[in-house]
Amino acid sequence: MQYAKNAADDFAESLEDWLRNLDEKYGLTPAAHEVVQAVINDPRHASFASAAELAKKAEVNVATITRTAQSLGFSGWPDLRQEIRARFMSKLSAPEVSVVHQQETGNDRPFDAAVNRQIEQLTALRRRTDRQSVRDVAKIIAGAKRRIVLGSGSFESIANILAHHSTLCGYRMELATDGVTIANALGDVKEGDVVIIITFWRLYNSAIKAARQAKAKGATTCVITDAAVDALAETADHLLLAPAESTSFFATILPAISLVEGISAELGALDPEVSSRSVARFEEQWQDQDLLFTKTAPMAGKPFDSI
Repeated sequence: MQYAKNAADDFAESLEDWLRNLDEKYGLTPAAHEVVQAVINDPRHASFASAAELAKKAEVNVATITRTAQSLGFSGWPDLRQEIRARFMSKLSAPEVSVVHQQETGNDRPFDAAVNRQIEQLTALRRRTDRQSVRDVAKIIAGAKRRIVLGSGSFESIANILAHHSTLCGYRMELATDGVTIANALGDVKEGDVVIIITFWRLYNSAIKAARQAKAKGATTCVITDAAVDALAETADHLLLAPAESTSFFATILPAISLVEGISAELGALDPEVSSRSVARFEEQWQDQDLLFTKTAPMAGKPFDSI
């Protein structure tokens, strides 16, 4: 476990820099400074501690924890804790993350632990996501001259869903998932275009480079990730966060899928007539190609909740 300890120590240094910069930027009170120092001293504890637990560690009251988070630009301690945890976990290897999760879930069955975590993550996503920000991203997609979404590895599935739904709604979107297609997609990107970058946990360099290149060429950049790290935040015109931590050694994509489905729903609601006509055209094409197994309506068979 020495490697895990070294990895955590290395990350603690960058987390410390981030927190101290926030401390200086917002000119925290002495009590709030103690909260920040408590996080710096033990980032792993802070990454899952309740407000009461951190208050005890920092020797302050619970209200100070909330005020500190708000002073740093977060809605409250849960939002700040999510950012701290995402930054902490992102520097651990997959085996190290698995060890952390095993310690936290204890004797829970893997399936139960995984589903319970998904429920928690979706609840947090629903509570913390700013609806206007989601609406703004949908409007940008609708109004763009050209639309590109980037996602690699398991995050390709998230990007694929957004590209698929956007196109069905009448706003054709290109999907780029590897080095060559990303390079080709960005080759002639320009002002008036939108580039959506999707990446989580241990961020792909290709995603960070793509965001910088798109921004430099004048395109609007929208980033969907799990932590507002500087490498992405500084290039994002719009930043949407979704938790990505599972209970095993890989990132979960369910919260991000829920987020892009929410964006898609907002997109379809912007101009229902345009989207309805577009979907009808695609439906006709599916029928012509005989793509569908049956002509029955969705869920006309035995529904899941009756099994």
